[in-house]
Amino acid sequence: MAANGLIKGVVCALLIFLYSPAYSQIAKDGNGQLSFVLHLMNQGEYDLALLELERFAFLFPQSGSLDRVNLIKGACHLEAGRYEKAREQFDEVIAKSKDSGIANRAMLFMAESFFRQGRIKDSEYYFNIVAEGRSEPALRQAALYRLGWTRMKANDWKEASRLLLSVEGEGELAQSAGEISLLVIKGNELSLKDPSTAGLLAGVIPGLGHAYVGRYRDAAAAFTVNALFIWAALEAFYNENYVLAGMLGFLEAGWYAGNIYSAVNSAQKHNRRLQEEFRGSFTDRLRIMPLLSGGGDIGVSFSFRY
Repeated sequence: MAANGLIKGVVCALLIFLYSPAYSQIAKDGNGQLSFVLHLMNQGEYDLALLELERFAFLFPQSGSLDRVNLIKGACHLEAGRYEKAREQFDEVIAKSKDSGIANRAMLFMAESFFRQGRIKDSEYYFNIVAEGRSEPALRQAALYRLGWTRMKANDWKEASRLLLSVEGEGELAQSAGEISLLVIKGNELSLKDPSTAGLLAGVIPGLGHAYVGRYRDAAAAFTVNALFIWAALEAFYNENYVLAGMLGFLEAGWYAGNIYSAVNSAQKHNRRLQEEFRGSFTDRLRIMPLLSGGGDIGVSFSFRY
């Protein structure tokens, strides 16, 4: 009996809320629902946010803000790592929106999806459009900041520093750009190894290329294996066991070539590790949400037509 009474109480309270002026206002303008969508995104609940956006589109089919809704949908997919789906939404916004602020955001987020996917050239194309166009300062700032990071990904430290230094304005992003621009140029001072030199040294003396890279254990192993095969092949030859000498010589050729290839590969891995560690020393301050829900008419202020 107590349980039934509790259920009836909850149902009554819900009915009172549904017919209250507060709920009517939320249902009328939809701002509360879209604010809730952004709240869900801040909590990392992107699929729930998408569900709320579908509800919004159903309740307000005549809304003049559907381009903004599609932009938010794309941002949900972007943050969830579904880059192809995100770009489908951004493509639609860019093609249909008459609001340059929304279209430019879609362009920026499109570029960000390529950047996160590792498609640096594609991302640079769209970031440059935003940076060079008539975008509002916050978007241009974000585009230039990210272009600096694309050059960091390409190990072009000088250009990265120049681009980051060009980020104007105030705020966390501009401050981060200024700090990184002064330090990133030190990437040119990294102790990199020349893969060609490593391969040449390995060709002269097996193992010497690995020693050049600092992999002394591999150097000792390469030298020992190659020396043993050469010695065994020569012994077989001097003992007139030409078949065995040929077989050992053939195997040694493989070890010798492998030693050169391994030395070159070790130098490349050494360089990648240093460059990745150097990039990892910087904190990426670019965030989607402040750009998505930032002030002005691009935030969560929506208008509706009935």
